[in-house]
Amino acid sequence: MINIPSSIRTIIGLVLSSVEKPIMQRTVKEYLWGYEDPILNILKKQLPQLVSNDQVSVFASVVNEAQYETILINNGVGFDINHTERIDNVGKIERFNFSTNLSIWSNKYANMINGTDSTIWHPDARKDELIYTFMNDICRSVYLKFNQTRQNSFDISTYQYTLPNDVFANSSDNEGFCLNSSTSDNIQQLKCLPSGLFSLSSCIHLSGSTFAIPLPIIASNPHFLATDRSVQDAIIGLMPDEMLHRSYIDIEPMTGIVMNGSRRMQFNLNVINDSKISGVSHVKSLVYPMIWVNEHAEIDKPNADIFHKKVFRPLTVLSVFKYTFLAFGIVLLITVIALVTIYQYKKNLTVVVVESEPTVDETTPLISE
Repeated sequence: MINIPSSIRTIIGLVLSSVEKPIMQRTVKEYLWGYEDPILNILKKQLPQLVSNDQVSVFASVVNEAQYETILINNGVGFDINHTERIDNVGKIERFNFSTNLSIWSNKYANMINGTDSTIWHPDARKDELIYTFMNDICRSVYLKFNQTRQNSFDISTYQYTLPNDVFANSSDNEGFCLNSSTSDNIQQLKCLPSGLFSLSSCIHLSGSTFAIPLPIIASNPHFLATDRSVQDAIIGLMPDEMLHRSYIDIEPMTGIVMNGSRRMQFNLNVINDSKISGVSHVKSLVYPMIWVNEHAEIDKPNADIFHKKVFRPLTVLSVFKYTFLAFGIVLLITVIALVTIYQYKKNLTVVVVESEPTVDETTPLISE
C-alpha cells in the first residue's frame, strides 16, 4: 500500500464521496492514454502549483518519459575490457539514462540492467542459457528460459524461450522488488506481493504534479496466469491459458535474430479497503484487473525470403562446395596413391633373361662343313 498520511486520506475520502464514484466505466483508449479525473480537476483548479494535469492513464506518462530516455547499446564489435569478444554482447544495454543501473528498488540485484531490448540476441543461442531483457516500461529486467524447438511457416527453425513463473514469484530472489511499507507503529518494512504479481507503483507515476505520486498499478500475466490462488479466487470469469497468456520469444539460434514473439501483460488496480476513505471503506481489498495487452511481432514472408537468401543460401552453397572439394580431394588422393604404387612396382621390377640352345631339326647335318 502507498504510504499516505491519515489527514490526506480523509480529504481524499471527502472529495471522492462528493464528486466521484469508486467504480467508473472507461474505454480502453481512456485507460491507456488518459481521461479527465474529477478529483484531479478540482485540485488542478484549487492547487495549480501542485497539480497541473488532471489526466489519469496507464501509459501516457511512460510514453512521455520515453522521449527523453537514452539507451546505450553494445554493437558487438571488437573486445571488451575483459578481452571477451563483443559479439557475445551484441544488443546488450550498457547504460539506461546514462546509468549502468536503476535506483528505485531495494537492493542492487533488482536495480541491475541486464540483457537487450528484446529485438536481438547474440549469435549461437543455447538451450541451457537464460535470455535476459530489460523492460524500461516496467522498470526492471526479466529473463526467459528455453521451452522448445519450433519450425515456423517459412521453414526457419527457432528456439522458443518463455517467461517462467520464477520471474514474478514471491521468493528470496525477488525480495528486491518488494516495496517499503509502514506498520501501525510507523516502522518501515518490506511488503511483498503474492506470487505472480509485480507492483509498478515505483515505476509509474501520476504526471503533471510537482512531486512523484505513485499509481497503485500491479502487473501480472493475463487472466492471472500462474498467480497465487487467493488472487485468482477473488475474481470471477478468469480463464488462464498457457498458449494465450504466456509471454514468449522465438530466436533463430545461429544468428540470434528474433523471428516471432509476444509480450503479454495485464495491468491491475490495487484496491485497498481504507476506513479513512469513505468511497472505498466498504470495498473488499483485492487486485482488480483493468486491461491486458498483447504486443506481438513476427517476421513476414518478404523478410523471411531475404533471410533465406542472405543466410541459408550462402550456407547451402558453402556446404555443396565443401563436400565437392572433399570428394575431389579424396579422388585426387586415391589417384596419387595409385600412381605412386605403380611407379614403385615398376621401379622394383626384375627382368630375367633366359638363354636357350639352338634348335636342331632332322634336316640339319650333324657335321657342318
